[in-house]
Amino acid sequence: MVKIVEDIFGIATNPFTNKAQVIRRYTMSNTNHLSVGIITLGATIQSLRVPDAYHQMADVVLGFDDVAGYLKHQDLKFGCTLGRVTGLVSNGEFILEEHRVIVSKNLDQKHNIEGGFIGFDKVIWDLHMMRPDGITLRHVSREGHEGFPGRLVVMIHFTIDNESRLFIRIEATSDKSTPVDISNHTYFNLAGHKAGVEGLFEHRFFIEGNEIIETSTDDNLLPTGGYKSVDNSVYDLRLPVFMGDRVRQFKDMPVPGYHVTYALSKGLTNLNTRYLGRFLHCPSGRFMDIYSNQPALHFSTANKFPKESHGEDPIMGKNCTRYWQHSGYVLQLMGFPDACNQTMFPTIIVMPGENYFHETIYHFCVKESWQCCATKEEIEAIDKDLVRNS
Repeated sequence: MVKIVEDIFGIATNPFTNKAQVIRRYTMSNTNHLSVGIITLGATIQSLRVPDAYHQMADVVLGFDDVAGYLKHQDLKFGCTLGRVTGLVSNGEFILEEHRVIVSKNLDQKHNIEGGFIGFDKVIWDLHMMRPDGITLRHVSREGHEGFPGRLVVMIHFTIDNESRLFIRIEATSDKSTPVDISNHTYFNLAGHKAGVEGLFEHRFFIEGNEIIETSTDDNLLPTGGYKSVDNSVYDLRLPVFMGDRVRQFKDMPVPGYHVTYALSKGLTNLNTRYLGRFLHCPSGRFMDIYSNQPALHFSTANKFPKESHGEDPIMGKNCTRYWQHSGYVLQLMGFPDACNQTMFPTIIVMPGENYFHETIYHFCVKESWQCCATKEEIEAIDKDLVRNS
């Protein structure tokens, strides 16, 4: 049984009408004490509360208690939906059906990223319907918005079940051929959003990615159209590693943490939803399994947050929490960046009458903390002792 509560979160200016509009929050909860709060500003995951192995509750996503916080820090994309095209469109243009399409250039006045100046993160979404297990939000992106062709109708279904799974399903249709790549940009910290870098470094995790998308060596970091193996590198996360051990290896690098896109599948279309990895916070026993039908995963560790060691002012988040660099991590399921221009990448072009479909599932579970760091053999030995002594 899923319960849904609606309340007013605040007021913001609609970027299309320039009029004040109410921002609503919809909080879904299940019988296992999972609760997820969604606000209509940016179709944003504002809260996500889950119990730990000792039945203590914590909000495990970073964010704000009011609209002002989200507006002040829009550049960091807390919890929001990104689109029309999540990733990069290099040089703000691409060829589509033998015609050059020029889109807005909101990155260094050279490239388009995250949908442009008014992307889906700045939109005030409409409630399309309440469902037995969640909500559906809707937005219609008009023809030519930010330069993209076609009238794009987007539905986002946020739902949960009693197995403590959060489903994000995104559907879109267009009346013209157009690129579509929509994703969510939530900062997680399974220790709790208040736990900061110490809690983040306690995570043990793995990602089933054999290759990353190669980028240029200059400051632009543009995709080259190629791939690099993760073998013998800090990006090899195929076996469980501790977050702190890995992030510390970036200390003297230009980017002080993970900021990398994994090429999960180089197939062209119609991927099935599959298991991609696990993030576990050992002391609390909380863990999160990730599933998606998207071909790429962009993994980052809040590298652009203020640096406490440099005396910078913190981001003031929920409950007056100070967010510093590495206070959270983002798992952004998406298409390949710059797929509009890289012909060897899986296409993100949606044709008229075709349905774009994105599915990501986060499954929240717990295990007792002593099991988190025990090997499989140690757990099997303990199980045998328990059986022998029963």
